[in-house]
Amino acid sequence: MSMKALLVVILLIGIVLIGGYSLGLFKPKEATPRTANTSQDSSLSNEEKDMVSIRSFMAQSNLELTFINSDLPMPYFRVGKVTKMDNGENMEKVDDWVRKVNVYDQKNLINGQCFIYEYHADARNHNLTAVIIRGLRPNEVDTLKKNGTTCVANSSNMPRITKAEAEMIAMYYLKRAIPNLDQIKNQFTYSLQSNGEAHEWLWEDKSYKLPEGLEGRPYSYPTIRMTVNGDKTISYWNTESLFQN
Repeated sequence: MSMKALLVVILLIGIVLIGGYSLGLFKPKEATPRTANTSQDSSLSNEEKDMVSIRSFMAQSNLELTFINSDLPMPYFRVGKVTKMDNGENMEKVDDWVRKVNVYDQKNLINGQCFIYEYHADARNHNLTAVIIRGLRPNEVDTLKKNGTTCVANSSNMPRITKAEAEMIAMYYLKRAIPNLDQIKNQFTYSLQSNGEAHEWLWEDKSYKLPEGLEGRPYSYPTIRMTVNGDKTISYWNTESLFQN
């Protein structure tokens, strides 16, 4: 190839690259999570869309769920105007920042114990925001007994698993919730919880800024928290979608 032809080729490549960047065709790897969107089928009801997200996260397509109610995403998300008081603080709600989650209970007991998983889905976009281990109420235990099912009270001795075992479980769930997990995995911080009986991975977007005058509890920025207990049960928070308007 002649020098003149080579220069023409280089020039053309440069034009293509510049045009690609200007059109947004070439983008750097994202530094923040992208929440999996698994519930956009317009033929589904809002409840069905919530359940798609929950079942996808748990990797159980036939998971039996019961809708309980719509509620505030407590205690893992609140945003408002905070006033300090002698005995603590008061948070005044701001209409644009009031969030609702749809609450679902899992029908099956966790490991035969008197506990079930409770799931929260953002009512606006059906993203899963929390998986919580909830103890059964006395009337629920009584109902089980009447139906011929008994549950075991939680043992005070939680088994222990290694960090490596817990991490495999944590990533098993997170990879379905966060499409770009491989890109941001090293942004999670690890800690040992409950005297070594639980392992936790936490992601925080501290670059996020709420509008002036507003504060969040327990965090003023998006967080993802995944806890794996010694008996391989999990707890999960993901407030990323709740911080989006």
